[in-house]
Order: sequence, then structure tokens, then C-alpha cells
Amino acid sequence: AEACKSIEYAMKKCPNGMYAEIKYDGERVQVHKNGDHFSYFSRSLKPVLPHKVAHFKDFIPQAFPGGQSMILDSEVLLIDNKTGKPLPFGTLGVHKKAAFQDANVCLFVFDCIYFNDVSLMDRCSLDVQQREHVGNSPWKTVALVLVHHCSKQRAWANQDSFPFQKASDLADMITRVIREGLEGLVLKDIKAGLLGYEPGKRHWLKVKKDYLNEGAMADTADLVVLGAFYGQGSKGGMMSIFLMGCYDPKSEKWCTVTKCSGGHDDATLARLQTQLDMVKISKDPSKIPKWLKINKIYYPDFIVPDPKVSAG
Repeated sequence: AEACKSIEYAMKKCPNGMYAEIKYDGERVQVHKNGDHFSYFSRSLKPVLPHKVAHFKDFIPQAFPGGQSMILDSEVLLIDNKTGKPLPFGTLGVHKKAAFQDANVCLFVFDCIYFNDVSLMDRCSLDVQQREHVGNSPWKTVALVLVHHCSKQRAWANQDSFPFQKASDLADMITRVIREGLEGLVLKDIKAGLLGYEPGKRHWLKVKKDYLNEGAMADTADLVVLGAFYGQGSKGGMMSIFLMGCYDPKSEKWCTVTKCSGGHDDATLARLQTQLDMVKISKDPSKIPKWLKINKIYYPDFIVPDPKVSAG
């Protein structure tokens, strides 16, 4: 799918309206069935490590009793049982998964590309919903069984796609996805009937938080200057890179969020050298204040004496 960096671009590429499907931040897995035997492969068709499918492999034969052969495209995620939200990518590893005791491994099937010796890849994207009925395939039973294994997953995980005609509705959906902590959306033109799925082709669009607004932040944030770094080249010897952050009530510390550089003219930088109240610490770990939560690789050259004053 092609990276989509704005809602305006999505509406231009899909003038007839679109279907939006949830894009989960998990690990891609192809499920292959041959008779009664099931096997699992990665995006590059390498066998999936056994521990990543061990928690749901016994459910697969129950979910797919019909058909002698099939290939399903899916995503494997670790779901927090308390919140119903997917945990970050990479938590399926043996050691990392051990840190999440109250979570289940779930399989989200989003396409059937082969069934009973018939390739379905030449079907248009909207036929994905019709594929439920190919050869009496138990597609809806699949969703119920697999999501039941992760019983507290949110209800919308069961819905295949969401139709949109208006930019405002798409914007609301993107906001909702970001708030849920999901990876993004896949967008498909409603009337793109001749554009079936083709590996390597980009007929579909994918929307992720990192793509929006040419890589800028999708959400606005009110941040405070916590520190600064010396610049390089013509800006060497002056503060020209600024450490930004915000207050975290839970830890009762100020946390770093990003570094800000560029966009300042020489006059602005000159004014900031005297306007900002900074203490030079030269990245000395012993001089990092207790109120600051920061990774050592981001220790600054300067620090503000009091972030509350800096916040104004």
C-alpha cells in the first residue's frame, strides 16, 4: 500500500469514497492449510517461530473446518486483557512476552487469497467481504472463534471495514485509531473494482500517525524548554538545539519528548542566548536534576533551573 500523508491526498486518490480497515501493529503471518495440516509463514515465507503461534494454533482447525486448501493473510498481536488494546510491536518475543502476564496472543485475519485450489488474488478489493462465502468458507465463524480467544478485544475489531464519503468522517476515524493506540488504517477506493490485490503494486493507501502532514506530529502538544545543546558549524558555541518536554503527573517528573532545531533565524537565536535562563552542565550525569526523567544519550549541554518558570 502507498503511504498516505494527508486526508486531502486520500480523498483525491479515492474520489468515489473509500473503505477503511484497521491496520494493526503486529507481525504479519500467512496461514496455510493443506488437508488437515496447518502451517505458518512470515511475510518473506519463512516458517514462523513456534512460540508465536503456540497460543492459538489449537483454535485454527476449529475456526477453519471447511476447505481442503487455503491461504489466509493475517496479523498476530498481543492484546492486553484489561484494556483490550494491542501491546507494542515486538512483545511477541519469548522474553518480552513474559513481562505481560495478563495478555493473550490473537490472530486477526484480514484476507483469504487462496481457497480450494483457486487463487482469489485477482478479485477486487471489495470482494474480500464476498470471499466469506466462497466454497461456504466459514469466514464469520473464524472471526468469532479467534476474537473469542481474546474475549476483551474491542467490538470494532470484528468489523471488516468502515465506509467513508466525507473527509471529516475520515479525520474522525484517524483520530479514534490514534487514541486507541492502533497503527493506522488501510484505505481502498469503493469503486476500484478492477484493481485487485497485486504484490508490489500500490493501489491501496495506508495511513499511519508518522505519515501525516509530511512526517510532522499528527497531534499538537504544549511542550516546555527543559534544556539545550550546542549547535554545529556556523551555530557552534551557541544554544541552537532545544530539549522539549512535559510534566508527567504519575511519575511526578518532567519527561523529555523531542529535540527542536531549525527554523530559527540568526536574530532569534541571538535573543534566545540571553532570554532563556539556562545552567551549563556539559552533559555531566551528576548534574542532571532529580525532577527530570531522561535517557542518558540525551543529556544536554544546558538545563533550565526550574521547568515551572520555563513554562511561564
